[in-house]
Amino acid sequence: MADTPKEEQAETPKIDIPAEDVEKASKLVLDPGYVTKKDLPKMADLAWATALSDAVTKHFLNDDDDHDPYVYFEQFDFAGGDIDSIIFNMDVVKTREGALHDLADALGEKIVDHDVQQTTY
Repeated sequence: MADTPKEEQAETPKIDIPAEDVEKASKLVLDPGYVTKKDLPKMADLAWATALSDAVTKHFLNDDDDHDPYVYFEQFDFAGGDIDSIIFNMDVVKTREGALHDLADALGEKIVDHDVQQTTY
């Protein structure tokens, strides 16, 4: 039986996050409790924002013995099709809904109303 060639998997390029960006994001995660692309414009890129979230989490796990926030990364869609990212501290911003509102307020976005009015016959 012949060997079936394995599909080549595309390597995810490593994204280096500058230490000053990790430091700034870490401070914002503590107060006011979140960081957005308004604070660090490179967060407009999903891959960069994801790498930043990982770097911030590692910062608190490895380099900051004084703080232990529950760091969470989320993307939300807004009216008009915009999708934006937020890294937030669930000890400060208690819910995903709260993070959605904080992100919308920070970026001046309109939240999509997902409530569907439906009549059942």
